[in-house]
Amino acid sequence: MSGFAHNLASGTTTLLEIARVRAAISADNFFGCFAYATQSGFRVFELSVGKDFWTGTESRWLFGIDYGRTDPRALREIAGRPNTEVRIFDGRFVVDRVGFVPRRDFHPKVAMMKNTASGKQGVVLGSGNFSYNGLRRSIEAGSAIIAATKVDFNEHVEPVRSVFEKLWEDACPLDEIAKDYETRLASLINSRDTKRPVKGEGPIKGFWIEAGYVTKNRGPDKPGNQIFAPNGFRRFFGLKKGKGSSTHIGEITFETETGPRVTKNYRENDNAMEKLTLPMPEDHGFGVYDGKVLIFEPKGKRFLLTAVELADFELIYGYRVANVNKMAGGRRFGELI
Repeated sequence: MSGFAHNLASGTTTLLEIARVRAAISADNFFGCFAYATQSGFRVFELSVGKDFWTGTESRWLFGIDYGRTDPRALREIAGRPNTEVRIFDGRFVVDRVGFVPRRDFHPKVAMMKNTASGKQGVVLGSGNFSYNGLRRSIEAGSAIIAATKVDFNEHVEPVRSVFEKLWEDACPLDEIAKDYETRLASLINSRDTKRPVKGEGPIKGFWIEAGYVTKNRGPDKPGNQIFAPNGFRRFFGLKKGKGSSTHIGEITFETETGPRVTKNYRENDNAMEKLTLPMPEDHGFGVYDGKVLIFEPKGKRFLLTAVELADFELIYGYRVANVNKMAGGRRFGELI
């Protein structure tokens, strides 16, 4: 058994510990139990473990949907991978509750692994949730356990696994509530949006867009840095439509809280949308853009870029949001006042 804490100098993270324990026992069975899941968590996990994880590992996932913090798109992504099964703790009850308020909070962060041939088992548990921040970026701490003997298993693993195996048996299969959860969460978000102010023409203090799924334009093993924006989004950056047959609209200079100032292209795309190239996420403290809300705030001729999880966006920026619009695929964008 060993303790760990996220450490920038050594590179130690919850995700690295999961990978280490998995490799140490050659795990072919994975059981993850997390309070909530985000698209950024799914993306950074998949980038870390590689595509062979899904084909070579039987995995089960037990998540909570308390307070609507879990992104249903992340649940769909995980459930759509080979050899996976996803269940929701007390899902039938929580999905019908106003605001998805649980009767008992589901708050674990634990990954249990097993080699079915040798019987070796491993557990990584701590404070990090299934999000990019929880798995890699935030200040988190936990313990990693490898049990090679029956004595080790009985003392260190069985007290944890037995509880979650029982919770798994009683949990709700994702398929039974997925559609209801998606619909009711969207309705909750829409109800907030309809109460937002509608601001007239004039200067704004910022604008934002949901990144959603980010294409892996840099290859399958790296996070993407390009997103599609609706036609006309260029106006927020003070850009005009490209001349003639040119797809190049202009250039945008970004500032971020971490990393150097960078200038990227803004282009028209052949699907009647616009393509925004962003700073490399791993060089600017974002890790991945998937599932996050991107916030742009003018700083002279430059733009300060921030990226936060959807639930955090509401807490931090909700009181400033105005003129919310929705793209055909469901992604939202709007202004900050």
